[in-house]
Amino acid sequence: MNKPITETVNVFQTIERVGVIGAGTMGIAITQHFLMKGLHVVLLDISEATLLQGMEGLKVSLSEALSRGIITSKEQLLLLQSLTTTTDYCKLVDCQLVVEAVFEDFHIKQKVFEQIEAHVGPQCIIASNTSSFSISVLSSSLNNQERFIGIHYFYHAAKNKLVEVIPGAHSDEAQVQRLVSFYLTLDKVPIVVADQYGFAVNRFFVPWLTEATRLLEEGHGSIAFIDQIAEEVFQVNMGPFALMNASGLPIALHAAETLAGAFGPMYTPAEILRLQVATGDDWDCHSTACRNGGSNNENEVKSRLLAMPLGVAAQMVSEGGCSVTNTDLAARLGLRWPSGPFELINHYGLPYIKALVDKVFRKWDNKVPAIFADTDLNKGFAVEHVKLHVVGEAGVIELNRPDAMNALNENVIGQLIHCFDTLDANPAVNKIILFGRGKAFVAGADIKFFVDNIRNNDLERIYQFTLHGQSLLSRIEASEKKTIAYLDGMAFGGGLELALACDSRIATNKLIAAFPETGIGIYPGLGGTQRTTRLMGKGLSKYLVATGAFVHAQEALAFGLVDTVVPSLTDINDIADLDAVTPALSASQSQAQVFYGFTGEATDQAYIQYAKVLQKKAPLALKKSMQLIDQGAELDLPRALQLELDGLYEIFSTQDALNGLSSIIEGHKPVFIGE
Repeated sequence: MNKPITETVNVFQTIERVGVIGAGTMGIAITQHFLMKGLHVVLLDISEATLLQGMEGLKVSLSEALSRGIITSKEQLLLLQSLTTTTDYCKLVDCQLVVEAVFEDFHIKQKVFEQIEAHVGPQCIIASNTSSFSISVLSSSLNNQERFIGIHYFYHAAKNKLVEVIPGAHSDEAQVQRLVSFYLTLDKVPIVVADQYGFAVNRFFVPWLTEATRLLEEGHGSIAFIDQIAEEVFQVNMGPFALMNASGLPIALHAAETLAGAFGPMYTPAEILRLQVATGDDWDCHSTACRNGGSNNENEVKSRLLAMPLGVAAQMVSEGGCSVTNTDLAARLGLRWPSGPFELINHYGLPYIKALVDKVFRKWDNKVPAIFADTDLNKGFAVEHVKLHVVGEAGVIELNRPDAMNALNENVIGQLIHCFDTLDANPAVNKIILFGRGKAFVAGADIKFFVDNIRNNDLERIYQFTLHGQSLLSRIEASEKKTIAYLDGMAFGGGLELALACDSRIATNKLIAAFPETGIGIYPGLGGTQRTTRLMGKGLSKYLVATGAFVHAQEALAFGLVDTVVPSLTDINDIADLDAVTPALSASQSQAQVFYGFTGEATDQAYIQYAKVLQKKAPLALKKSMQLIDQGAELDLPRALQLELDGLYEIFSTQDALNGLSSIIEGHKPVFIGE
């Protein structure tokens, strides 16, 4: 057996070779995720037959990725060449991480862990994808419990970004951080949660399913009606009964029984769920029949579907199982809820939700979660989309809304202003670095915000949002501290404008920068038509704004849009070490010469080589943005920025703006009519 971890072990050794135990549905999905991130994978199961069956599933999934253009046929072949299938634990010897994904049998899992431990090196992390058992208890038979950690994936593991990371009672913090950093490099969103049954997501999600079955059993609504109310209240595509059909009723029953055993009767599955599982049939989601002579009661269904998961989420946070922010992020990523539990509480009002929770919890002799009493009833819960860090003399602002590509909305702008002002006023901080988690630095503004306010005829709200955004960017620009935008992903529209307000822009090869606004009926309104001109000149500014061209890192460097290109970083300490650089002089660009005199006439013969691109743009937005660049170039920056603000009512009043912006939400190509 291996000796316990000592200081001589390099726990931050790069993870390049991983093992997956179990070739079932989840194990194959985890394997696919690792393969598609360029890792070598050893897939182990008890027999060649189960491995062959798993491989068939993997090939089907990879074929789907091929058909969708996610991978090429050459990449598909290379991925499969990076996979070793085996029934022999000896093949795990070089793995730096092994993930167990066998079925939920406690004793079988422990035997698997003992086999893994006997065959891997001391630096290898051993992880379990369990959804039912305590990580601390599972690790009890191991000698090196320090390197045993829970990793809970969400289906489909190759697509869903969320990973719950669960340290056990003896897990080494350095190994936990090593694992978190590893998943960040794989474009996952790892959330560290306490070792409690249900972890974070299932702790409140399973009671949502359970309460739906109780409502059915008690005759408060039909299956179809309860699903309909759930979809409306939570703004989701599938209600609880449809979701149970999709994931399997036995899984829902098992999860509820596990929670009930840990937390008491309130979590107990309804008898109707047990009976339905016994039949082997799915729920009839078209059924409009109510049980026990009942009828559809919208108030009862809505109240209890809100009270149970939101109350349990609050209870979990009160116990220290997860933070408010991470609970909401987990719901948005893992469950794809548009709003997490605490955002929903804020939306409906804390006093209202507290009363609902009190009523439901009292039925089960449970107290109202302590966090309700500790929170201002009028302000609600603080869900952090923007985090502030101080590392030595560096202030780091982390945008952490990866489910929405860190898109800017009123809340995000407000939090950015607060974080920046706090760091700017801190005398111990000499530089401020902004970066985004996930695939984007910032992928523009929240399109739905614009569409909703256009349809509500509330253009003043759009104006005020833009005004506050410009105020933030002006603060950044005026700061006496060094300001740096670290661009490790997409920087579109408002995100690129945010970066342009900084003294320095440091990119990685993941950068894709663009001004897509003229293609959706508007123009850049946070300085995109003005700061670009002062950085790169009128020609390149017009080219970028008019065409909406996607600019990658090396081209951005040649344009002078970024100052340097560095390797991708995920650790806060490494990001804090970044420093401003003096940009190299950019070479003269042909696009600058071509577009210098462009006025927005897409049919002008001088721009024939760009005709296909320009003719897809909204004509009013195209002309207005070129006009803003020309006029603003003659003014000082504050007056030039005011030009952008002055044109907002005009551009957002156009039919083209509504057509273009709504096309993003509705998923179709926009039709522009020049009105």
